Amino acid sequence: MCFNKDKKLDKKTILLLCVLGISFLGLYYSKTVLSFVPYLVLLMGLYQKKSRDRVKLFFKSPAILSLSLILFVYLLSGINSSDTSMWLGRVNTNLIFFVIPFAIFLNGPYDRKFVNIVLEIFVSINFIISVLLLFSYFFNYDEVNSSYLKGQTIHTPIIHVRYSYFVALSILFSAYLFMKSKIKLKRYAFGTMALFLMVFIHVMAVRTGILSLYLSTVFLAFYNAIVYKKYKLAIAVLGIILGIMVMSYLFLPSVKNKIKYVKWDIETTLNGTAKYHTSDRIRITSIINGFKILKDSPLLGSGIGDIEKEMNKKYELNYKDLPKEMRFQPVNQFVFTLSSMGILGFVLYYLLLLFPVFYTKNRHELLIPVYVLTLLTFVGETTIELMIGKTAFLTLLAILICYKKEI
Repeated sequence: MCFNKDKKLDKKTILLLCVLGISFLGLYYSKTVLSFVPYLVLLMGLYQKKSRDRVKLFFKSPAILSLSLILFVYLLSGINSSDTSMWLGRVNTNLIFFVIPFAIFLNGPYDRKFVNIVLEIFVSINFIISVLLLFSYFFNYDEVNSSYLKGQTIHTPIIHVRYSYFVALSILFSAYLFMKSKIKLKRYAFGTMALFLMVFIHVMAVRTGILSLYLSTVFLAFYNAIVYKKYKLAIAVLGIILGIMVMSYLFLPSVKNKIKYVKWDIETTLNGTAKYHTSDRIRITSIINGFKILKDSPLLGSGIGDIEKEMNKKYELNYKDLPKEMRFQPVNQFVFTLSSMGILGFVLYYLLLLFPVFYTKNRHELLIPVYVLTLLTFVGETTIELMIGKTAFLTLLAILICYKKEI
């Protein structure tokens, strides 16, 4: 999808942008929309001129094909799954691993202007929702800030960890659009959005979003320092991040209260007075159980269909007093993959997932930053195991992979 010779959007491109915009809104407000949009994009790709040529080319394009092949890791995991119905359910929810990259490819390739518009839509939606959430925060200022002492956070339209991930991505994208836009009004608009979202992610005080943003920024700064000898930039970025950390602690009650909660959580865990109702301990116990499953079956894991059943067994054996509603599957994408698919499945899964980084020829500047930021969220979340995170990640990543650099 590109602009025509007059640099105007054609009807098909406008339609695709509208559908993608609806999909981004569906992330927050409609699971139904989220479930059918990928197939709508697929139909749009199939019902266009030269679709057969694009289909053939898809199977000759390793970078995008590797993402779709992740579906077959879930299929292969059925070998070790005794619960066939649960395995088929998992395969069904992961069909979009094949559908989204395939659909995005059929409608491509995409020029820089198209990619920028997609990023603008994504950022604008997150910016508007964040403004509304901030108003709600100020209207319930004391109540919300005190809730942080109990490990809670601002009410968000989706789970707060996932929302913080989207905000972190939006900060990355808005900063990129600020630097790349040649139109002054757009530069000011996205520069303002970047600053606002940076403040907002600290008001939210969700560690997954903040730490993934910080660490990915530091990683990319030092990567540029080593590869391109930009040492001053790396030092400046590190100084800015340290400054933001200090300022947010001094001036944002939500950050201060969240830090107090974390300290209390650690202290009560170490002195033996801990109870299981804290978020960190729930995560830790789920990860420990995940490793116990891996120990029992290191090569193949439990099987993706049996992961829930095997986790319940471990909870009954090791944490009987933990309430059932707090018995989560491993709250870590890496451990979830290891425990459910074993070492063999883990290696295959991440070889396919990361392959585009090493193969893509016309690499978009944002491809590696999106990967780095997303992978960092895996430490404290199963970011791409649930539909919302998976849909957003695959859509954005596939568009960046199918970017065609102008000659």
